[in-house]
Amino acid sequence: METEVYYPKLYDVIYRSGYVIGFIGMLFFVFSYIFLNNVSSGIIFFYIAFFMFYAGSLISSLFLLVWKKEIKIFILSCVTFGIISGIIYIFVENPEILVVSAGLVLAGLSGLYGKEAHCFHFFEGWILMWSFPLIVFSNILIYGLNAQSNETVHFIFSAVYVIIAFMSLSFLIKKLKQPLMQFCQN
Repeated sequence: METEVYYPKLYDVIYRSGYVIGFIGMLFFVFSYIFLNNVSSGIIFFYIAFFMFYAGSLISSLFLLVWKKEIKIFILSCVTFGIISGIIYIFVENPEILVVSAGLVLAGLSGLYGKEAHCFHFFEGWILMWSFPLIVFSNILIYGLNAQSNETVHFIFSAVYVIIAFMSLSFLIKKLKQPLMQFCQN
């Protein structure tokens, strides 16, 4: 006999608030990357951006509702280890640790967006799910080639980050318009 689990609507509100907080962090990051990349005061926006992005990802990961607990464990593990790596970066300030940190959080976030794309047919979710790993791999390549200061690379990444921010905004609008506690449609 199966028993239904009851979750209050507040659970879904908190889950969605994680997307909002993460999106605000994403906007701070895009702004700091485009306009404050070589400015010393840009580091403050950079830290605020990562803190908000990571906090939003963690909130959504903690309050994720899925039928298979393995999916939640994977997503939450990626985000948690990514945040731990980010904390280590603050003390060590090694760019490779930051890439690993962002990569792990983005892997978890890919799972969150993929779940929403699968359940609710949000095409932005599919695009974001596949774009995050590509961003991680391209950042690893850029750091490996020591080309992160190249102006062309900066322009290309700026454009990509703006596109991702718009896709995230479109996703967020759809998610916030969706009725609370809606069941997966697949």
